[in-house]
Amino acid sequence: MTESDLQVLKASVDKVVRIISFDGETMLAKVRAVSEEDEDVIYDLVSTTKESQYEKHDEQPAYLIRFRDIKRVEPLMPGQ
Repeated sequence: MTESDLQVLKASVDKVVRIISFDGETMLAKVRAVSEEDEDVIYDLVSTTKESQYEKHDEQPAYLIRFRDIKRVEPLMPGQ
């Protein structure tokens, strides 16, 4: 993850971004919080290419991903 990716995340709190992880997963995630101290992002999962990794719940839980696991972050334009 680059400094530019971090800036996108920080500017996208309560917005949806595309996160590509080093393990090949691509997800659409609604960013809830970005912690530079802990180097992680808390997000709500909108969709993913690896659904089998996630348990099914009646209510969608928030998830956490570490900066070191993020390969790239892409902001979504309206209508995407």
